[in-house]
Amino acid sequence: EFTGKNVEEAIRSAMKEFDSDLSELDIEILSQGSRGILGVGGEEARILAAPRSAVAAAPSVREATPSIEEAPAGHAAVPAEAPVATAELDEEDATADQAIELARAEENRRGRAGRGRGARGPTEAPVIEAVPGERPERRERPPRAGRGARGERPPRPDRGERPDRGERPVREPIPFVPAKPIEELSDKERAVVDEAKAVLEEFLRLMGLTGTVEIAMGTETAKLNVKGDDLGVLIGRRGEKLASLQHLVNLIIARREGQSFRIAIDVENYRGRREDQLRDVARRAAERVLQTGKIIQLEAMPAVERRIVHMALVENPSVRTQSVGVEPNRRIVVLPADKVGA
Repeated sequence: EFTGKNVEEAIRSAMKEFDSDLSELDIEILSQGSRGILGVGGEEARILAAPRSAVAAAPSVREATPSIEEAPAGHAAVPAEAPVATAELDEEDATADQAIELARAEENRRGRAGRGRGARGPTEAPVIEAVPGERPERRERPPRAGRGARGERPPRPDRGERPDRGERPVREPIPFVPAKPIEELSDKERAVVDEAKAVLEEFLRLMGLTGTVEIAMGTETAKLNVKGDDLGVLIGRRGEKLASLQHLVNLIIARREGQSFRIAIDVENYRGRREDQLRDVARRAAERVLQTGKIIQLEAMPAVERRIVHMALVENPSVRTQSVGVEPNRRIVVLPADKVGA
């Protein structure tokens, strides 16, 4: 067991003790520690660490999870040209590098909450090597334009009274087809859907693709579903091209109509199957966390997919989810609820 002011310091102590790199250690976080109030009552972070060679004989806790690319029974497979993120579970990475990153994020969050609004904590200044006997010359700042000899600012021109913000007209989008069958759409709503369908069909023609566009009504919005062969190029990796195509179609319709409309676009029901797969990954990750007590790391995924995972586990009181990292490699870690803030 190793301790430190934070998890990172405890991990460094373990690395020094075993004379090993981070990748050669098996680490489990017992407590992330706390700063206390004004330095009083703080607790040190505690971890368990051991060389992986010492536990090589033990059965590995890492298992290969089924690929998300496997479509549920009764559905057509995702087109071959559409590689899908596997969202595999990776415990070892999460218990090492990700643990440090997670601890840093938690400490920064606590620091901001404790300092209050407007306060700034200490920041590390860049190290500059100074040459002995020499002093860098200081450049004089040129006087700012528009100021007098004493640095006084000239009076601002009178702009008059600003209109009350509450009096500005609010342009609201047309409430669009909430759970309506196609027969109950108004003439304008149906015209917008038909126009979006025509725009999407024109995209397919210009791209040299053959497919049919069907109109389906969802619980919140209209949906255009494209069916055909070899349409993986419309989906792209992690559905990025599909999201861009949907944005373009909605943008064109909004420009033509002068209003914002929300029309979803799908290809061979990719979005629906992908959501089911992500919920299954979230469920299996939560089960592994409860079984092992360790942090589980999922594969990097876009924000819209991370939200599905967060929502899938928000009602589970035994685990907690958190997004870490920087786009496009931002990912979700699933950790036991009793270890948060311990």
